[in-house]
Amino acid sequence: MVADAEIVRERSARIRRYLRDLRLMSDLSTEAFSENRERQYAVLHALQLAIEASIEIGTHICSADALGIPGSYAETFDFLEQGGVITPPLSAKLRAMARFRNRIVHFYWEVDLDEVYRILKEHLGDLDEYLVAIECYLAPPSAPHA
Repeated sequence: MVADAEIVRERSARIRRYLRDLRLMSDLSTEAFSENRERQYAVLHALQLAIEASIEIGTHICSADALGIPGSYAETFDFLEQGGVITPPLSAKLRAMARFRNRIVHFYWEVDLDEVYRILKEHLGDLDEYLVAIECYLAPPSAPHA
């Protein structure tokens, strides 16, 4: 592993900060979320930033550790899976998040607020799982016991 742990940790810290903010907003009821455009914008932006930081971590590891050159953000997670950094189920979840990020940025008028609310309530843990996998990847191998 030659990935720069400091770069990865800085982006991980950003993701944790976004997740804290998102979890505060996840206490909103469905009705309160659907009626509050500012909160919708805040959730969308924080999700976008958290997903982008996740992609940045992934592309850094792919590059530094010669796992491959992703042709898309979603493909980043394919390479991490193939490199043993993340599990196949987590890879699938993160590919979906990368595609969701693309909708937020490029097709924002097609973003379904019910889906946004579902991600807010049910899928923030996917990013926590990713951070744990990245921490395990960065951890130095254990020394054999004598």
